Amino acid sequence: MKSSTKIGSSIQSVVLGISMLLSTSLLSACGGDIHQETPDTPASFAVSHAMSTCFWQGPYGTSPADTNIAYPDSGATYWSAVFKVPTGTRVFLKGQFPYSRYISYNSYRTDNSPASALTDYQITPDAGSTNPFVDGAIRYAPARNYAVEVVPTAQAGAAAPNTLYADSDFGQTITIWYRVYAADKGADTTGGVGLPDLQVQQPDGTILTGAQACNVLSPAQTTLPGPVLPPATYSALRDQPGKPAGFPGVNPAVWMAQYNSQYGLGCMFLGKCGGTPVRQVAYFANLDNAYVTALISRAYGPVVVLHGRIPVTPKTFNNVARMTSGQIRYWSMCTNEFYTQKGTSCLYDEQVPTDANGNYTIVVSRDADRPVNATTACGRGFLTWSDAGDGAGHTDDGLLIMRNMLPAADFTNAIQNTKTPGDESAVIGPYLPDVSYTTKAAFEAQGCK
Repeated sequence: MKSSTKIGSSIQSVVLGISMLLSTSLLSACGGDIHQETPDTPASFAVSHAMSTCFWQGPYGTSPADTNIAYPDSGATYWSAVFKVPTGTRVFLKGQFPYSRYISYNSYRTDNSPASALTDYQITPDAGSTNPFVDGAIRYAPARNYAVEVVPTAQAGAAAPNTLYADSDFGQTITIWYRVYAADKGADTTGGVGLPDLQVQQPDGTILTGAQACNVLSPAQTTLPGPVLPPATYSALRDQPGKPAGFPGVNPAVWMAQYNSQYGLGCMFLGKCGGTPVRQVAYFANLDNAYVTALISRAYGPVVVLHGRIPVTPKTFNNVARMTSGQIRYWSMCTNEFYTQKGTSCLYDEQVPTDANGNYTIVVSRDADRPVNATTACGRGFLTWSDAGDGAGHTDDGLLIMRNMLPAADFTNAIQNTKTPGDESAVIGPYLPDVSYTTKAAFEAQGCK
């Protein structure tokens, strides 16, 4: 992909931008809904983009062909790059902004916790291009090029524009992940634009691309393994003698904000839930997200019912013409296998039936136990509970993960605003779902909404 834009493409971009602005003004004047505009489908949607390169490994996600590790969200697709930067070498990633809800780059420490992030709205586009993730931006502007630099060291002072800091050093192993959330209808999981291209600038100023650039960095050519616990360690935590049926889940379920791995394991399995833990979530977490989790168990019932409220988010899936803001950028609820860290099933905000206030009902069960009225047509969302349970032989176990992404400063109920263990309900309020257990027959007796 070329970093410069030809004159003809620039003119086309300007003309299209003016055209869309005029149509938006006319719709607004007539009381129309600007979010119902449907732009022409980009030609790139018909292209079969590579899902991995000599630099990018993946994809990670929940689709059968994906590598399923580290509690992925089925609304997102992820790619990793593990490499070393020789002294004096500069690393650039040149791409096109995807047709999607969100993208970001995160760098990671050796414990798999995020070191820094560079998020879509922070990236200045190339001259003549548009960043479609800025509030009010034209999402289908044809010129959408950008370039970012990956710096091996930690940030010192103010961040340089379009720069991801790896919090490592030259010659040391660097791990970064690239994420695309909620690709638009008709786009592939790259958001219809393919993966960012690698460019390396050598100390003498020589620019290398493609395989030559990869040869300089020697990136890993396999996906990362899941950061699972050693089996003996997990067994010692999970299989403690004298624990009640349903352990480590409790009834009613308890939502826990995620802080760090040591605290999380101690709270879930040893009851050590106090103190003021540091928020440094591992498992290749996203710095733009905050998470709450709840352990569930079929020992309390085969069907779990969640009642809660989804914050206001932008609507983008149906090829919406302009980017809007909301209380948060993205929300999701997922079921997972605790031990293997596999994602089983997820719903993100636009996929969940809600009332006018954002209130929802989501049913969680094995597919065999799914109530016939746990459908969108009946006003309910549905999540599959893995038949494998935790993935380590405890088939009744389940794990729920709820995500909040990039909350607005005035949205006080965001998960990001939790500060100490136990404050989840007070902070998140009606956006923290109630969890109850029932049976297939009892839920079916409620009929449709």
